[in-house]
Amino acid sequence: EVKVDAILDRLDLRSGTRLLEIGCGWGALAERAVERHDVLYTGITLSPSQAEVAEARLQAVDLSGRSRVEICDYRDAKGPYDAIASVEMVEAVGQAYWPAYLDAIAGLLRPGGRAAIQYILINDALFERYAASSDFIQAYIFPGGCLISESRFRALAEARGLAWRDVQRFGRDYAETLRQWRERFDAAVAADQLPSGFDARFVRLWRYYLQYCEGGFRGGGIDVAQVTLEKTA
Repeated sequence: EVKVDAILDRLDLRSGTRLLEIGCGWGALAERAVERHDVLYTGITLSPSQAEVAEARLQAVDLSGRSRVEICDYRDAKGPYDAIASVEMVEAVGQAYWPAYLDAIAGLLRPGGRAAIQYILINDALFERYAASSDFIQAYIFPGGCLISESRFRALAEARGLAWRDVQRFGRDYAETLRQWRERFDAAVAADQLPSGFDARFVRLWRYYLQYCEGGFRGGGIDVAQVTLEKTA
């Protein structure tokens, strides 16, 4: 909730604000945005399962009946919007599509509008080698994913008239979150509470994934951040 509120606080939201979320997930931000600000929310996703759950959460709190969730590629969305939120969507886009992602944001925002982006970045000194190969997460967890080179991504944003404002990093908090997730996962395994179909190989893979990410955030090779992009023209 704190993370979601921090994103929403960047957007100068008020009753009637037209808010787009690129990659709406399971609807947590949608629910919070409508509850807090009475915005006209549109969420987009490519997942029918996410759309169904997010729409149900949204309709439970949307008194206006004008907010919605759509199955839509971000490149096909139609604006304009006063504000855009996108939480850890860009890592799934891939480096080749960073320009298209930022083109969409710039094209969908009205002049003076703001986008709040949360992203996971990798140290610029490590990026070239990382992007040229396939690490454990790219091979086994998120095929096609790519962490952000902040300097490259920022340059692309600014070239599209999106001013880069107020970066806040909180990678150490993510490391602690991952530790707690691993402890809860291990407790669920020990109590035989996992759904059927999650075999011993999956348990080893997932535990390693959680440890791998925790180590990356603690060591500083990767970080997580929020930034505000303001359309200046």
